[in-house]
Amino acid sequence: MTVRSTLTREDWIEAAQHVLVSGGVDAVRVDTLAKEMKITRGSFYYHFKSRAELLAGILDNWRARATEDVILHLRNANNPAMQQLRQLIELPTHGQRAKDAAAIELAIRAWARRDKQARQAMDEVDSHRLTYIEGLLVQAGVSEDEVQSRAYLIYAYQLSQSLLPQDAGRTEQILGILAPSVRAI
Repeated sequence: MTVRSTLTREDWIEAAQHVLVSGGVDAVRVDTLAKEMKITRGSFYYHFKSRAELLAGILDNWRARATEDVILHLRNANNPAMQQLRQLIELPTHGQRAKDAAAIELAIRAWARRDKQARQAMDEVDSHRLTYIEGLLVQAGVSEDEVQSRAYLIYAYQLSQSLLPQDAGRTEQILGILAPSVRAI
């Protein structure tokens, strides 16, 4: 079989993410992906030097889509801090796309338990997300001595939504508990 010219690096990363979710990082293999995509391994090596480069691509893609793009979208909407926070907390309730993103997140967190590179990427993402939430809380008037702990609780709540049944109606309750000194919008 010849290499399809339309197959991209992103196609390989997306296929690898599906395998990561369904079988874990050990299942992410060039041969497996090539068979699943019905393409030769040559296509893989056109886009990547090695499996390690593909795995780094998965982490970079996750960081960009699940953190950078989300924060950029929320900031560019020019909404007040509490509205951005509300939208952030509600993300896990946004249908199939949110479920798919949560599945990738959980798979990467499982991978990070045993891999230094994945752990480093996860730590960087967690730190960036927490800094963003802290900034929103500061803008909303939460006192400096409470910002870090409240940001951590909000972040932990949001991550837990991928494990629990979805309930979009809890947003106001959570905001009231974690940011009571701030007038809810």
